[in-house]
Amino acid sequence: MFFDLFSVLFGLLKILFYKLFCFRRIRFSGIPKMNRSFSVGIKPGSKLVLGKGFRSRNNVSFRVYNKGLVQTGENCFMNDNCSLNARKKIILGDHVIFGQNVNVFDHDHDFRSSDMEEFFVEDEVVIGNNVWVGANSVILKGSRIGDNCVIAAGTIVKGEIPAGSLVYDKRDRQIVEIRK
Repeated sequence: MFFDLFSVLFGLLKILFYKLFCFRRIRFSGIPKMNRSFSVGIKPGSKLVLGKGFRSRNNVSFRVYNKGLVQTGENCFMNDNCSLNARKKIILGDHVIFGQNVNVFDHDHDFRSSDMEEFFVEDEVVIGNNVWVGANSVILKGSRIGDNCVIAAGTIVKGEIPAGSLVYDKRDRQIVEIRK
């Protein structure tokens, strides 16, 4: 009970801080429930929009650069250590659930460039409604995940995922005897 009250009060203080110092760049619908370790890094011209009923646990971070956009739908939940990193656009539908340690990137470095700090390859990420992304998953630039999908734990997603799909990376376990 005390923890919930503390989280709500701390979330309200963070919202006030973000509204005062980033009022044109961050929008909230309703009062998001965010832990005190929730962090936002947002550059001028970029935008973060959190839908009604947004909830997060510890160490959730949003990094929005280069006039990018991150937008969540209603009733989204992010578990511990999730990170969304946008230079272009990341859109989450309604009722999206992230397990622990989920990372979403709408860009990567152009390794052919002489200046890795400045040159990126970007493509938006769109995640549909009612999507569950399991722990330790990574969603890469250009991914489009349809409605009602489950992304299994430890999966790397790149490209188009049709609605109603279960996605997992198949791994064969190898056990080798160690000789002394």
